[in-house]
Amino acid sequence: MERVSIEFGLKINHNKTKMMIVDRANNNSPEVTQIANCEVVQSYIYLGALISNNRGCVEEVKRHIAIARTTMDRLKKIWKNKSY
Repeated sequence: MERVSIEFGLKINHNKTKMMIVDRANNNSPEVTQIANCEVVQSYIYLGALISNNRGCVEEVKRHIAIARTTMDRLKKIWKNKSY
């Protein structure tokens, strides 16, 4: 990855770069913590969506429900305020 990016004049910021191993046969290799000075993660948020390597979207659905619940709780304060 680093060699190819250098060919195009790009530099990799190892502090911001994260890698995810998707290997169903070896249970996604949870013991690997670093590859090429980049952190190995089990999930990350990309463009607002939770991407994980556990074959499902249960965590993503729960995350969206929690975000909606938080937003609705904030709006209840506004809706109940009679001074507007």
